[in-house]
Amino acid sequence: MSEIAGKLFSWVNDRLPIVNTFERHLSKHPVPSKVNFWYLFGALASVVLIIQIVSGIWLIMPYSNTEEEAFSSIEYIMRDVDYGWVIRYIHTTGASMFFAVVYLHMFRGLLYGSYQKPKELVWIFGCTIYLAMMAEGFLGYVLPYGQMSYWGAQVIISLFGAIPYIGESLELWVRGDYYISGITVSRFFALHVVALPLVLIALVFLHLVALHEVGAGNPEGVDIEEFLDDDGVPLDSVPFFPYKVLNALV
Repeated sequence: MSEIAGKLFSWVNDRLPIVNTFERHLSKHPVPSKVNFWYLFGALASVVLIIQIVSGIWLIMPYSNTEEEAFSSIEYIMRDVDYGWVIRYIHTTGASMFFAVVYLHMFRGLLYGSYQKPKELVWIFGCTIYLAMMAEGFLGYVLPYGQMSYWGAQVIISLFGAIPYIGESLELWVRGDYYISGITVSRFFALHVVALPLVLIALVFLHLVALHEVGAGNPEGVDIEEFLDDDGVPLDSVPFFPYKVLNALV
């Protein structure tokens, strides 16, 4: 069986470079040897994102995205679904934690100049992720369709109406109706659980690819790409695994 599994893996790996991709972006990816506490928040943001996706999938199952049943389905999750209150609190608290971790991650980028050449694209992708997170958080806030959700949506959507010339039409398009209704809830639900998560995952992927292309910054301000060995690996670096992984776990 092991021989068959090995041949099957080799067949797949020849057509889909699993090993090379894993080594390039994870196990052998060079990171600054002087990594410190501030370098944990990028990994923590990835962990929180995964928790949000998993908890969100479980919340979708009993949730009803209609004007009549949205709020009552939240009550059902909190009172009748086994451990539903735990899952909902994980999701809502995780949203706040996501922002806290990303704020600290962006602060590290400002602290170490990660927005400077040649890392401008990494910073742009990071800021775009933050904007997508804001939209995702707002859409999720509306879904319980309680008083706070309703008036919060009323205030935020009204901001689009302040845009000259196109504001009124844009406000109507975002809301999907002349007032906040079940159509708005249904539209926000689709954006919250399908569209924006896909956008976030794609942006995180591009963020990581761009980061691994130019390398992470050094806390001491040293460009690790300046001095390379014969294999093109930065001298002032260590492999991501096991050094970075163990450092994050400890």
